Amino acid sequence: MATASKVVIENGIPLPDKKMRTRSPAFPFVNLETAIRRAKEFYDQQQHHSAPVKVAAKLWGYEEKSSGGLQTTAAMVSFGLLGDVGTGFHRRVTLSPLALKILLNPDSIDKGHAIKQAALTPKIHRQVWNKWGSSPPEATMRYALLTEWEPKFNPNAVDAFIHEYRDTIAFAKLTESDSVASEVKDNGDSKDEIRYIAQIGDWVQWERGNGDLGFPEPKRVKGISPDGNWVYVDGQNGCVPRAELLREPPPEGVPKPDPLPPQFQSPPKIGMQEMIVPLANGTKAVFQWPTALTEEDVEDLKDSLKMLERKITRPAKSADSMEVWKNLNGPSTNK
Repeated sequence: MATASKVVIENGIPLPDKKMRTRSPAFPFVNLETAIRRAKEFYDQQQHHSAPVKVAAKLWGYEEKSSGGLQTTAAMVSFGLLGDVGTGFHRRVTLSPLALKILLNPDSIDKGHAIKQAALTPKIHRQVWNKWGSSPPEATMRYALLTEWEPKFNPNAVDAFIHEYRDTIAFAKLTESDSVASEVKDNGDSKDEIRYIAQIGDWVQWERGNGDLGFPEPKRVKGISPDGNWVYVDGQNGCVPRAELLREPPPEGVPKPDPLPPQFQSPPKIGMQEMIVPLANGTKAVFQWPTALTEEDVEDLKDSLKMLERKITRPAKSADSMEVWKNLNGPSTNK
């Protein structure tokens, strides 16, 4: 018997299999000219000092919860213009030596060489440069990225990357005669990151693979799937990938809640309906049933619910349960 695959929620829509999603290779959200302009804005305010990511985002005109700030930060790290330490709300950024060379170097030749280095620092830029150089035919490039590249590009993202790449190469004035590609060091795109692992009770933000934020505001983790790869958060139907979560502080004005008891449950299977009933002490009851039911199935479920009602009611009426109730609520005031 075939088993149902895990459900992934993307843009509020459950996808039956993660393999069905086409996630493009990471590429800069902004071109190099814009990234250098952002670096100048950062230097004007922070000079050589580091700053939290949310402070940097405000310097660039983004709202604190805007995905644009995170995406711009990621692009500047990719170009080698920013260095970063920490994760989530502990993450801080500072201008790199390469950025300072571009911004402050009075030698125009050395400065131009640094700009060329930055242009080819993103891993995807080096790969495309090594294959096509400075001016690949756009149609040829698009076809290869969609059909031959590994991993393949999402059709919704490929044009944005092509335009970003061509703008960056043109701004850096790179030509096939440049040997700068062999001098560029790997900026860490390919190394494994030590990522934050969400725990029950944490406040988190979902940073999707394309850099977009999945939640309008941080949410609290309420459950983890048995395999540890998926989490459930307050106010969200279905599960989200644990590896794509960033730790965030609780929203302002939200009192610190009592610790949640561990809750583990499997992602809902395809073709199943689910109802969750919150209970006392942070527990809950979960009911699942197939979406497609015959009339006979419906009658069987009704009979089963009657049996369940009797089982639930029995302990509530027992003497032990009444004693527990008295201990919790104190002596009765009735005469």
